[in-house]
Amino acid sequence: MPWQQVRWPLALTLAAAGLGLIGGLAWALRPRAEAETAALARRSLREATHQLDLFLQTYPTAPGEARGALQRARSAFDQAAGHLSLTRPAEVQQGRADFEQLQALTAAEAPPEAVLPLARRLRERIQALQGE
Repeated sequence: MPWQQVRWPLALTLAAAGLGLIGGLAWALRPRAEAETAALARRSLREATHQLDLFLQTYPTAPGEARGALQRARSAFDQAAGHLSLTRPAEVQQGRADFEQLQALTAAEAPPEAVLPLARRLRERIQALQGE
């Protein structure tokens, strides 16, 4: 068989084998990437919990400073939400709603008796998500 007739089937076979190798490597690395994403989500949730602790401590005496901690907690939660929305969409949606309500209450300078119970419940929910 002349070289010209063998060249195209050989090239197609090598291309298919190369694509299969690349696909196999990508598939093999997928669980590792998921585990790393889950670890980053847990780290973000820990940071959200820490910032909520600061919020709970400072809101009664310094509401202005507490707003910063609440914003940082919201940002940390939002970072974790991408991963969590795949497995726990209802909890993510509830967390976002709680943060929005807390931010509205703190913007209105609501008394601590109205704000702190919601912040504690949100902190407990975020801690529950960390264990997963």
